Amino acid sequence: MPVYIQSSNQISVQKPFSDEWFYDPVYYSGKRVASIDVRFADYLSPLMSRRMCALLKRAVVASRKTLKDAGIETPDAIISGTGLGCIDNTEKFLVSMLENGEKTLQPSYFMQSTHNVVSSTVAIDLKCHGYNNSFVHRGVSFEHALLDAMMQFARKRINNALVGGFDELTDNYYNMFGKIGMYNFATDDSPKMKCFASEAAVSMALSAEKTEKTLCEVNGVELMYRPACDRIREALDRMLAGAGCGLSDVDAVITGINTNAADDEVYFRVAENVFACRPVVQYKHIFGESFSSSAMAVHVAATCLDKGSIPSFLVSDRFAGAPTGDITGVKRILLYNHHKNKSHSLILLSSC
Repeated sequence: MPVYIQSSNQISVQKPFSDEWFYDPVYYSGKRVASIDVRFADYLSPLMSRRMCALLKRAVVASRKTLKDAGIETPDAIISGTGLGCIDNTEKFLVSMLENGEKTLQPSYFMQSTHNVVSSTVAIDLKCHGYNNSFVHRGVSFEHALLDAMMQFARKRINNALVGGFDELTDNYYNMFGKIGMYNFATDDSPKMKCFASEAAVSMALSAEKTEKTLCEVNGVELMYRPACDRIREALDRMLAGAGCGLSDVDAVITGINTNAADDEVYFRVAENVFACRPVVQYKHIFGESFSSSAMAVHVAATCLDKGSIPSFLVSDRFAGAPTGDITGVKRILLYNHHKNKSHSLILLSSC
């Protein structure tokens, strides 16, 4: 059955709750950039705000805004993907254990340190007693959440769902990931050859019915583990056949290119062997790298399909024959993501 994205909102390094990035993106030169938060006092009471960490505030506020934009009061399901969960609260709880000898510990840090607390807190805020699930699969967590939603729609268990990707980044984890090479980005002066560590909070409202507010349609989601190029092509062909189109009907392929040589080598190999000569689009040079980057990619694709074009600053010029200007008349966008060349995903979106 068809599934549609009715609304989508982001809190990231670009202006939150805004499409300003589509017209005038902010470029960063630092190696790590924190999210630009909204004024939480405009959405949350002081009592609620005091009891929540930054990630929970972002999730709750983004979810409220997304449902309001979609005209949905209470969703049938809340499904989230997160790579690290509320890692800041986890660290605070562990540090408190060490400093206080496991005595007089604050229970809030413990209760709000599990990964599923994001979906749970959103549900409590919305007074939603429906299906609630969380997925923790590092860089493909959001794809699992989206696939779960698609399965619930296919079984006709729900008519709408709130699906999101949420991640924050602390000093300790930034230093740890840096030591294993996760942030080995190029230092070229070109804006398209820069990337940075970041945070992301993306919330989307999905529905089984198309309305005047619909941004795009989700045609399919495929997840693979350690696939060769031929298996990726088989999954792509199956997805395209289900959508009643071919690769030539895809206007662009959004990838997670981030100038990290190990990551990009995979994207280049798959693009050459699977995606033929389709234009390749990137987004991490303006949104950064996080475990919820794939959620941001879907937000970018949905925005582009709603507006019918892809701005030139998103088009990668690292491929032969790449368009030099905006890509207009966009009808279908394919998203390809991988995490450490282990978990791979394909998502197909089309305009309505």
